[in-house]
Amino acid sequence: MEKKKHIVILCSRLDLPGGTERAICNFANLFSTKGHLVQVIVLDNTANSFYPLEKKITVIAKPLHFGITKTGNMVSRKYAFYRHIGKLKSIIKKIQPDIVISTDYPFSVAAVLGGLKKFSRLVSWEPHHFYWLKKNRFWSYLFNKTYPKLDIVVCLNETEKKIFEQLGCRTIVIPGFIPDFPDEQATLNSKEMLTVGWFIERKGIDLVPLIAKLIFQKHPDWKWKLVGKGEGLTQLTKAIIENGLENNMVIVPPVGHRELEEIYSHASLYIMTSRFEGFPAVLIESMAHGVPCISFDCPTGPSDIIRHGIDGILVKKENTVAMAEAINSLIEDNNKRKTMGRLAFQNIRRFSPESVYELWARLF
Repeated sequence: MEKKKHIVILCSRLDLPGGTERAICNFANLFSTKGHLVQVIVLDNTANSFYPLEKKITVIAKPLHFGITKTGNMVSRKYAFYRHIGKLKSIIKKIQPDIVISTDYPFSVAAVLGGLKKFSRLVSWEPHHFYWLKKNRFWSYLFNKTYPKLDIVVCLNETEKKIFEQLGCRTIVIPGFIPDFPDEQATLNSKEMLTVGWFIERKGIDLVPLIAKLIFQKHPDWKWKLVGKGEGLTQLTKAIIENGLENNMVIVPPVGHRELEEIYSHASLYIMTSRFEGFPAVLIESMAHGVPCISFDCPTGPSDIIRHGIDGILVKKENTVAMAEAINSLIEDNNKRKTMGRLAFQNIRRFSPESVYELWARLF
């Protein structure tokens, strides 16, 4: 019989409508429903969560930044670094969990330096692409020294696993998942494309108007719905107006889970323009609705989910012309689009909660 564990998850925030926040909540809920005692320590000022959490899960807010702050000077930041490591050690020592799962590299570094291995097993769960998060010399040095001392590093795909193995880390691949699958797939009869995510450069939001212009020149009766927010919103809105795309582009602020499910079910194509990804939940979610996905083949993520030419299409990274051509090909071929959607609906079941939990259970 599986021995249930007391699990503490360290994360930076839960109140944002992002993919990482959603994945953390999904994992916490999964562990809790399987009978584990789960506590989430948010190292920020608020314990609020944008996504729902099981009632049994305790969320504690402890504002610790470990010196990563724009305020103060080098001396004050180093002082905060050592002081916050001590505070984290005190918190974990008092709680005495079986397993600490860190979701950001500063927390993993602090956990090792704070000697948390005396009280708990230390797991670093890496939701971001390795080269996405930039580190200064100080943090790079600490990262390289401490990560091999973790009990294990959990990666979302084999490419990331190899990177951490080269650093001397013990690693394992456990992919992401979505908590439930729709019973019925989308009809794919609407003339609507969909993108969900942050409006920022690494998500390729600046490439969207270039792609859109090439699509709507040929198919002015289609629309592209963009759900999200971010620093690129102003520039995106400006580009839409300058290119005369107001009638084709629809911007929607972040919505809750129920509303998003409805939006997926009405889409006929999902488009991902990211420059970097870890393991994008939006691809799994859209494919779970039977919506075929077209994505840039960025270093990691999409190629671990989409089976090119079978249940979606992968396009050379940042090639806007090739992306537009791929989109147009599925707009113009209803049978191919619906076949890909049907296969996406079937194939994505491999990322079910049960199959992913089995991997975590073995690790525990």
